[in-house]
Amino acid sequence: MAVLGIAAALVPVAAWRGGPGALALEPAPAPIPPAAARIAAQAATVPFHVTYRRSVASGLPQAGRLVGGVQLPPVGPGYYTYDPSSSALPNAAGRRWGTDTLVRQLVALGAWWEETHPDAPRIGVGDMSRRDGGSFGGAITGHVSHQNGLDADLRLPRRDGVEGPSDPGTYDRKLTQALVTRLVDQGASLVLVGPSLDLHGPRGIVGPWPHHDDHIHVRFPDPDGTGN
Repeated sequence: MAVLGIAAALVPVAAWRGGPGALALEPAPAPIPPAAARIAAQAATVPFHVTYRRSVASGLPQAGRLVGGVQLPPVGPGYYTYDPSSSALPNAAGRRWGTDTLVRQLVALGAWWEETHPDAPRIGVGDMSRRDGGSFGGAITGHVSHQNGLDADLRLPRRDGVEGPSDPGTYDRKLTQALVTRLVDQGASLVLVGPSLDLHGPRGIVGPWPHHDDHIHVRFPDPDGTGN
């Protein structure tokens, strides 16, 4: 604490202005807000809009296509998007596509989260699908599934309130369990969680899966029955 106090004393918080007998204080420049805060401020000024249309999830999540995809806005009530390969905010426009149903469910999830957990970090939405579906490609940034607009990845809420990468050592178990339960309540057909996470749900819907200790994989059923 003493070091912090000395450092603070050395930082000029005001400057003299004017001649003798005329003293004025000039405030120091405001600090640049973190990326998440800048995106939140942007969300307050940019109208939130989704162009919904009839979508078709063709084929399988691991071998399929997306027809008439709907794009999730980069930020919205209760959520933000991120690139899982770099943690950049927001996620690229070409990785935020899904069926009409998936996007509606994510928007509803964010709205519920904002109302129910107003003081918690927002939900981080990672990769969904490409505009026309198919493989993302690449060994690191690719996905086995996510090919027909039914899947999305969600960050684990952190217990320190930071909107950023999380793992078994930093996640908030209570908040994350609430998120898993809500996904099931909204009709998710699959919720994959990391084997090191203490998360539970109905058998056949919620279950452990390798390489998911830092995010949740959610799938909502295909609305027209052509995908799985």
